[in-house]
Amino acid sequence: MKIIIYPTFENEFKNLKTQNRTYLLYGRIYDNFTVCHLTGVSFSKSTYPIGLLTTGTTTMEEPIITAKSLEYPYIHIMVEENLSTLKADVYHNEENKDSNIDVDIEYIDLNRLFVRIDEKEAPLRVLNKKRVAIIGMGSGGALLALYLAKSGVKEFIFIDDDHLETHNIIRHICDLDNLGRFKTLAVKDYIKARIPDVKIQTVERKFDLHTKADFDFFNSILLDMDLIAAVSGEHDVNYAINDFIHSNQLNIPVIYAGTFDGVKGGLMFKVDPRNEDFCYHCIYSKPDENGTIQTKAIPTTIELEQKISYDRTLQEQLAQPGLGLDVDNLTILLSKFCLDILLTGGEHSLYHFPHNFYMWFNRTIMKSNESSVKFEGLELYYYEDLEKDSNCPFHGTQALKIE
Repeated sequence: MKIIIYPTFENEFKNLKTQNRTYLLYGRIYDNFTVCHLTGVSFSKSTYPIGLLTTGTTTMEEPIITAKSLEYPYIHIMVEENLSTLKADVYHNEENKDSNIDVDIEYIDLNRLFVRIDEKEAPLRVLNKKRVAIIGMGSGGALLALYLAKSGVKEFIFIDDDHLETHNIIRHICDLDNLGRFKTLAVKDYIKARIPDVKIQTVERKFDLHTKADFDFFNSILLDMDLIAAVSGEHDVNYAINDFIHSNQLNIPVIYAGTFDGVKGGLMFKVDPRNEDFCYHCIYSKPDENGTIQTKAIPTTIELEQKISYDRTLQEQLAQPGLGLDVDNLTILLSKFCLDILLTGGEHSLYHFPHNFYMWFNRTIMKSNESSVKFEGLELYYYEDLEKDSNCPFHGTQALKIE
């Protein structure tokens, strides 16, 4: 039997003052008792009781905690001196017990979660102190949160009012057990099950600024963010984020990202007020009476100008085979883009994105006039020197008022 000892169990065990006693054992049993995860002793709230733990050199089961008080099967672990000396009995049922099971012990070291061979220690220490807000917990936002957490970011805020539905499952990181739950809470549990010490605050509401109370609320939770990732795929939300940042004169970089054109690709671009960048209003117009959104600063080809939009109907999403793969591909690039921004000013071995605006395609879109240049498959494009819009409410003559 292989026994995995979690830090929570180890800490609770060290706090046990009474010797020669029996306690409820909490954890998980897998694969016909070949693997056992010990997570807690006595009054753990994270898992269910799986057996008994007896401390000391003599087995003394108190009347209130006996073998019959637990459902079979279960295990009984005896600890004589410390956690390096374990003996285990496995009870398949009341009459059938395997005694003197050989035990292989492994301690979980949470510090090993973030080891990367080709990285120096400095970038990890920097990421451990960063706070990231992700607005939109769909398939892209959820995966982005996971990638950033696995890269070392220790504190997040998830903002979304949407629930996990059946059609989400095929491309979302969360599973059927989470159907009907807020995506924010489901993603939080998914990540904390892998990285227990990450801090995640969730907000189950849409990001909008209809009232001053809305503005004050988001102002109270987002003021000290190091990065905001806007991945809801909704233009009205992106406009609200842009208004929030610039009307409040916050020096917080924002990355906007989403898919477009039948999910044949996607875009991601950075707006960093610290560098006096163009903003979301400079790139996209507000929808007209027909709901059409025009790009104002992107020098695209005719093929791309036909339709560039984040917004997709449910039917369009359901009709796209492999849509989850397309979202994942864009999210990998987006995650690296975010890490590059979070590590700005320091040394790191990740790819540096020198430009603000990128478009990614999962098929050949652009064509070259030169026969010697071939395009095939995944393509990443960037645009240089995008201009600010003279009619932008923040970079032009207009003034935005939040009431």
